[in-house]
Amino acid sequence: MPYIEVKATDRRFSDPAVAERLIAALTDAACEVFGEDARPSMWVVVQGIPAQQWGVGGKPLS
Repeated sequence: MPYIEVKATDRRFSDPAVAERLIAALTDAACEVFGEDARPSMWVVVQGIPAQQWGVGGKPLS
């Protein structure tokens, strides 16, 4: 079972269509590598993280 996990700030997923397009595109890309027989078992999880809980360079993004 291939599994892809994507985490980004929650503002990236404020429009539900963004997550839907990302899931479709990542599934398509993985199936180009693994083959179409992997599609039914392909898992893609997207998770929005609040900016105040995300840090870069020792500082929160918010």
